[in-house]
Amino acid sequence: MRRLRPLGVTLLCLLLSLLVSPSASAMNEADIGRKFSLIARSQFPLVHDYTVHRYVQRLGQRIVSSLEQPEFAYQFFVVREPNLNAFAVPGGYIYLHSGLLLRVSSDDELASVLGHEIAHVHGRHAFRQQQDTKLLSYAGLAAMALALINPVLAAGASSAATATQLRYQRQLEEEADYRGLQYMRQAGFDPGAMPRFLQKMWQEDRLHANAIPPYFRSHPLSQERLSYIERVLGTFQWHAPAPTDTFELEQVQAILRTLHEPRGRVVAAYQQRVREQPENAKALALLGLVLLRTHQWEQARHMLEEASLRGMRLDRDLGLAYLHLGDRERARQAFARQSEIDPGDAEAHSQLCQLYLQDGAAEQAEQACRAALTADPHREAAYVTLARLHEQRGEIGEARVLLAQAMVLQGRLEAALAQYQQAAQALGPHHPQAEEIAQHMAELQEVISALPRSRGR
Repeated sequence: MRRLRPLGVTLLCLLLSLLVSPSASAMNEADIGRKFSLIARSQFPLVHDYTVHRYVQRLGQRIVSSLEQPEFAYQFFVVREPNLNAFAVPGGYIYLHSGLLLRVSSDDELASVLGHEIAHVHGRHAFRQQQDTKLLSYAGLAAMALALINPVLAAGASSAATATQLRYQRQLEEEADYRGLQYMRQAGFDPGAMPRFLQKMWQEDRLHANAIPPYFRSHPLSQERLSYIERVLGTFQWHAPAPTDTFELEQVQAILRTLHEPRGRVVAAYQQRVREQPENAKALALLGLVLLRTHQWEQARHMLEEASLRGMRLDRDLGLAYLHLGDRERARQAFARQSEIDPGDAEAHSQLCQLYLQDGAAEQAEQACRAALTADPHREAAYVTLARLHEQRGEIGEARVLLAQAMVLQGRLEAALAQYQQAAQALGPHHPQAEEIAQHMAELQEVISALPRSRGR
């Protein structure tokens, strides 16, 4: 698995080359965030599991919906890294390490981190800090972005002249705490989870002083900061919501454990839970999810069916198990049930889209793909299937645009550029999408030129 230590150095060079380019003066926060996200897709080991992706998106968007006139279209990503870390990039791009998701105990604790990071973006803290310290260059912002990824590297990088200013200033941290608490309350989360989570992490930090989490390097924690948060909470008038069911978080943590720990050990741990509680539907479901992610299809099907008989709704995961076992009809039925019960389940729609296409039902396939992308415009498989539909109709240019969009989501930037170039040639300069395609090509060329040896992923 790739590590962020060498990646941090790479990203500093990439961002510096992008942000000090002749066109950098015209860039705004949205431009920076978008280009950073392209680099991140190409270089970061992002977690693509839909259950994980949807959980983080749901919590993040719940907080965003409480903002007054949000300026950016916020996006949330999980990086496959065991460290406890999270960082926000200008323009609304927020990244969580999987290690942080494994350490939270509730939706509220994760919401406390998301609320704080959203407050940094919504308050434009990256730009404000640079202005306050009279470091107005894009190179300074690039160094700040590196600091959010790996502050130790930023402090040691010779090109990061702003390294001593990379921690958020105290007043900006306090503002992010204050606003984050407000956002949590407005979104229906328990603001008291913020000091609980930070206190827990601070205690662990004190016990392991040689392993300071990166999150505390870029967001310094002290007793003074904890006291400030407690004082702010004392000024709020709110009723702590009732504790929520943590099963969705437990699902996410079970899936992430299969990415970080020896798979045999993870399976054994969940098998032990089932032995201790053989009638517990959640224990059966979690073991089924772990078996599914470790490619033990038949055992996964059995456990998921047992959990379903006890009242758990697991149609999407059952559909995946049936699909891998070659039972296409039962897979279709499971995905159809899931899409009817939960129309916002993009993965169920996307799977139906592929099944319909394989069966020659082009109209149903297109409807399912469109439903998937309406629910989540980041479902790369839906773009690929739509591209195949357009190819069947002889619409080669439109198909190439869709393939380019899929490849961007996959982090395959050079392949995406090649698809856009073919689309431009096929559609011609007068097509309604011609200008948009040209813009995508120019941006990809700029980013690719900054990648080491012009390498995508």
